[in-house]
Amino acid sequence: MRIGYARTSTAWQELASQLEALHRAECHKVFKEQISTHVKVRPELEKAIALARQFKEAAPETPVTFTVHELKRLARNAAELMTLSAEFQAGGIQLELLTGPLTGIYDPNGRGARFFAALTMAGQIERNYIREKTLEG
Repeated sequence: MRIGYARTSTAWQELASQLEALHRAECHKVFKEQISTHVKVRPELEKAIALARQFKEAAPETPVTFTVHELKRLARNAAELMTLSAEFQAGGIQLELLTGPLTGIYDPNGRGARFFAALTMAGQIERNYIREKTLEG
């Protein structure tokens, strides 16, 4: 069972490429929103996570995978990403990234946990760099 989530930070950014990739990944349900990462409550993300939990609780032996196009579509920063990762791990929910350096399925109980944490920190460094460059000019 795959649950997809697509997000852009502003209404003028396009969602089509993310949605197309999620449909190609055969997500059973796709949630989408155009909302800044500065907004703490993202209703569609919360709905997507709730549905993933419901599926896992209803069928504990069935793999449930939360799929996003890329890591930065999921979380605002490393702390939030690690919180989401811990939630997925506690619920037995896998995380799938369709693009980027960690393309593939991240099993929260698997051997990739340390690499995922390192990638999260690298993502935060990249985000800070982009923010600094944006503010400069």
